[in-house]
Amino acid sequence: NTYTRIRQKSADLRKHVNTLLERNQKKYSLQMKQLKDSEKREKYKVYGELINAFGYGLTPDDKFLEAANYYDDNKIIKIPIDNTKTPAENAQKYFDKYGKMKRTAEALNELILETKGQIDHLESIQNSLDIALSADDLVQIKDELIEYGFIKKGKGSKKQKVKSKPFHYVSSDGFDMYVGKNNYQNDELTFKLATGNDWWFHAKGMPGSHVIVKAENKELPDSTFEEAGKLAGYYSKGKNADKVEIDYLQKKNVKKPNGAAAGFVVYYTNYSLTIHPDISDIRQIE
Repeated sequence: NTYTRIRQKSADLRKHVNTLLERNQKKYSLQMKQLKDSEKREKYKVYGELINAFGYGLTPDDKFLEAANYYDDNKIIKIPIDNTKTPAENAQKYFDKYGKMKRTAEALNELILETKGQIDHLESIQNSLDIALSADDLVQIKDELIEYGFIKKGKGSKKQKVKSKPFHYVSSDGFDMYVGKNNYQNDELTFKLATGNDWWFHAKGMPGSHVIVKAENKELPDSTFEEAGKLAGYYSKGKNADKVEIDYLQKKNVKKPNGAAAGFVVYYTNYSLTIHPDISDIRQIE
């Protein structure tokens, strides 16, 4: 059974992708926790300002400054004081702490975006592995893993020829529908094959294939929208769900951000439809 053979062949890649995903998910929750911790920083800024405002009343024996917090209905607040330092030095110590935590938060926000990007990318590759039906389909997935540094290029390994092509279906009304099997094919369909008025479909908010319907400057009938939606749902993470929400829009409104990974796009206005991802009655050409 070819399918079983491919599953075995893809098992190593899948395992590798899963390991990287778990690692990034752990990293992500750790970074989110650190970000939450750094949100407590405002209090140190208030400490510094209250010491500057009321610290003149401190004596060398005081271990705390009790002051009315004018940021919070003048509630009395108790601020720890290092009595070997002057009030100004105490205030500065809190401002420094605040500043350090603010810089940490800024750095974390960038790291979190990066980690989230890696997670999204790996999940999309996981989806490509689920779609792969032949050894040829795996070639491009491996190329992508190498290009983005997820796996090291083996020494002396020849670059294999890419024979894999997007799926090609025809709607019941005779429109050509294409489905990318991986991020490279998604890019190619959306930005090379599709022209401005062709229609673009994608499962909402989850990893999945780009589906392109060649409109040939005609109005698409409802049934074609529905069938393309089914393809987008079937070739996504939502394949086994009862209902999948699909975003669709004309290709001219799909943009690729600078420096985005293969297969990643943005769009700001779209229509949506909800389908049951069953494609058994859609005619496939190849």
